[in-house]
Amino acid sequence: MHIQRPIAVSFVLTLAGSVYAQSAFEITPDGLSSITITDQSSHKPFGSVSRGVSVPIPTSPDDIVELRRQIGGLQITDIDGDGSNDLVAVCYISNSFPAYLDWHDMIFFGNGSGLTTTPGWISDVETHTGDVQVGDIDQNGWADIVTIHGGLRRDSVRVYSGGPGGMPTIPSYTSNTVDTNWGTSGVLADMDNEGDLDLVTTNQGVSPNPYRPILMFRNDLGTLTSASVWQSADESIQNGIDARDITGDGFPELGVAKWVNFQSGIYYNTTGTPDPFQSLYVPTSDTDKGAAFTDLENDGIVELGIGGDPSTVYANVHGALLPVYTSNPPFSGPQDFRFFDVDQDGDEDLAEIHFSDGRAHIYLNRDGVLDVQPTWSYDAPEVGTALAFGDLNNDGRPDLALGYSGDTCIRVFYALVPPCPADMTGDGELNFFDVSAFLAAFSAEDLSADFTGDGLFNFFDVSAFLAAFSAGCP
Repeated sequence: MHIQRPIAVSFVLTLAGSVYAQSAFEITPDGLSSITITDQSSHKPFGSVSRGVSVPIPTSPDDIVELRRQIGGLQITDIDGDGSNDLVAVCYISNSFPAYLDWHDMIFFGNGSGLTTTPGWISDVETHTGDVQVGDIDQNGWADIVTIHGGLRRDSVRVYSGGPGGMPTIPSYTSNTVDTNWGTSGVLADMDNEGDLDLVTTNQGVSPNPYRPILMFRNDLGTLTSASVWQSADESIQNGIDARDITGDGFPELGVAKWVNFQSGIYYNTTGTPDPFQSLYVPTSDTDKGAAFTDLENDGIVELGIGGDPSTVYANVHGALLPVYTSNPPFSGPQDFRFFDVDQDGDEDLAEIHFSDGRAHIYLNRDGVLDVQPTWSYDAPEVGTALAFGDLNNDGRPDLALGYSGDTCIRVFYALVPPCPADMTGDGELNFFDVSAFLAAFSAEDLSADFTGDGLFNFFDVSAFLAAFSAGCP
C-alpha cells in the first residue's frame, strides 16, 4: 500500500503500473472510513528502521496469526495468572468484501517463551467489538475484560470477569443505557478516587443523528452500573479517550479525540464526576482517532497527544492547547495511537498504526523530543486497526502486537536483545576468553577492538571495553 487518495471520508488505494489480481473493500470499526484495496502479489510486507537501530523492535514479525478477522482492539496482560502475559484480541464486523464470517473475541495465551498463535479462548458472544480494555474491576486479583461494542445498541459494554477458574466465555455484565449508542472506545480509570476502576466510553450514532455524548459507568462495589451515571452535555462523534490527573487533585481528567466538525480536547474532573462541557480545545477540527496523555520531558507537565492528520502533541499554555510536536509520516491518519516506553530509557515514545495505508510507526523520544520522521516502520498489505505493547516472551522487554483487518489479522514482534559489545567470543557469556579475544584484536588493531569508534587504538578503547565487561550482558 503506497499511494493514498482521499475522497470525502472514503479512501481509494492504488499502485500505479501494477496488475492486480483481486480487490477488497475494508471499513473501519466505526464505519466512518472505507478503502478499496487492489491486492497484488508483488507487494510484500516489510519493515524499516531509520536514524540508527535504537528501536528494539525487529523489522519483521516473529509470530503471525493467519485468521481472516477484523481486529477492533488489542491488549496484553496476564489473563490466566500463570505469570506469562497473554494477548486479548477483539473483532468487529462490517460490510467489507470479501465477507468476514467470524467475529468472536479471542485470547491468545502466552506459553512462557512466546505467544500461542491459535486462540485458546473464544467468546460465546459474536458481536461488533470496536475496543477492549483490561483491568481488575471486581478487585479479586484477576484481570477482567471490558469490551466496547458498535452498532446502535443499549448494551454497548460487556464485562468478562476473570478468576481462578479461568475466563468465562459469557459476559457477567452487560450495560443497559437509556439511549442507544455506537461505542467506539473506552478507558478504565478511578474517576472518583475511591480505589476502584470506573469506565468511560466514547460514542457515536448513525445518520440522521450521528452524534452521542460521552458516557461514564461508575464502579459500585465491584460492578459497573448498568446505565451511565454521567454523560457529557455536548454530543459529537468521538474516536478515542484517555484519563489522567493533570491538575494534581486526585481526579483524572479526560482527553478525547473527536471526528470532523468537532475539536478534540480535555474535560476537567474536579469532583469525581467530569465537567459536563469540554474545557480545553485543540485549535483544529480534523479526522482525529486516538487520544493519549503523556509527559514527554518527564518534568511533571502533562501533554495531550491526538492521533490526527498528522498526529500532534498539545501542551496546555494558559488555558489553550497549543501544538508542541507534529509527526511527519509518509501518509497520515492513524486508527490506533499510544505512548509507551519502547526502548526502556525512562521516557515515553509514540506509536501509531494506520488504516488507510497499513503502516505502523514508532517515533522515539530522545530526551524529551520525539522524532518527527518515523524511527521504525512496518508496512503491511492489510489495513491497520490496533496495537499493543507488553512482554509476551518473559524476557523483561516490551514486545509489540499489531492488529489488522484481513487474512493476516495479528503480527507479533518480540523485542530485540540489546547488543553485548564485550562478548568478543559471541557465546553470550563474559569471561577470560573475551578478555583474551579483545587483547588479541587490540594488538592486531582490528576494528572490533575500537570501542570508542574513533579509528584509534589506545587507552580509551581499553577503558571502554572494561566498562562494558563490568556492565555485563543484558
